Amino acid sequence: MDSGLDMSVRTKCNRCNDLATIQDSVEESADFKVLYCTCNNPECGHTFAVHQTFSHTLSPSRLDFDPAMMEKIQRMSRVQQQELFSAISKSRD
Repeated sequence: MDSGLDMSVRTKCNRCNDLATIQDSVEESADFKVLYCTCNNPECGHTFAVHQTFSHTLSPSRLDFDPAMMEKIQRMSRVQQQELFSAISKSRD
């Protein structure tokens, strides 16, 4: 079991729709985690598991860039940066 829980993740009980607390988790892979939850509603008390999966990237991580390339991008104007990332995005479609 994983003790480094990200408590910013919120989930709701599918029985009463109240918030639930993540009690524990198991990281099956870098992109898949099982979260073990307990409903916060004492009248419900439902315990359940939720699957957390990585879906897709919305913007690239700075860690994916070569440091020299990152320095060049940081020297660009905001407009030039937007044009660059727009062109990259279009080239991937």
